[in-house]
Amino acid sequence: MIIPNQSKINFDYVLPDQSTLAGEQTSNIVQTEVLSVTKVKSSDKTFLNEGEQARQTVVFTNQSGALLRELIFRDTMSAGAGYLPGSVVVNGVSQPSFDPAVGFALADIPAGGSATVEYLISANNPKTNDTVANSGDLTYTVDDPLRGPVTATESTNEITLALISTRISVVKSVDKAYAFRGDNLHYTTVITNTGSLDKINLVFTDPIPAGTSFVPGSVRIDGVSYPAYQPGSGFPLPDLAAGQAVTVEFDVEVN
Repeated sequence: MIIPNQSKINFDYVLPDQSTLAGEQTSNIVQTEVLSVTKVKSSDKTFLNEGEQARQTVVFTNQSGALLRELIFRDTMSAGAGYLPGSVVVNGVSQPSFDPAVGFALADIPAGGSATVEYLISANNPKTNDTVANSGDLTYTVDDPLRGPVTATESTNEITLALISTRISVVKSVDKAYAFRGDNLHYTTVITNTGSLDKINLVFTDPIPAGTSFVPGSVRIDGVSYPAYQPGSGFPLPDLAAGQAVTVEFDVEVN
């Protein structure tokens, strides 16, 4: 954007015959250009599972008439994820030594030119936060004909990604370490939703071990008997919200 400015003087002047006339005079026009550098940051993911990666892309476009020089890019990220070492790409060229958190130099951007920075972030595993946010800063210098070199720092938009966990814990136990023929073995399995997402459409399956026979009617889910259920063919379990658990029990007889 150009900001122009011009002054004007209105005056009267006295002629030799002492009459007066009105006059005006305008100054030269001065103008100031408002520097315009667009900074658009995007991500190829909207959420990340534990250990999953996302590619962050920042595009800088110089929409001004000035040359941008001495450019430094830095990125700031909240807890919950980290930068993947060696993943920085600038204008399509890999820059394995560049670290977004420390910052790195970019080539000059002429009027109308642009620069693209890409890098990978990786969610913590195990999950430590519910979201992760990051934004970048671009520092650059322009040569002002009136003031000399002027340095500015501008920030990109912020990207926020949800962090999720799909973990589920399945822990099984038996009531006997040693058994005789004809003994019953009582199996207990505790299924716990240790992740952050609801688990639905759960189906429990447990093949009956060789050398044993399933005891009909022995299936219990959270203490409730389900006499028609057969572990070998599988049966449904209730949905589990994050942190919830369900316990499955059944018996087999040692042949």
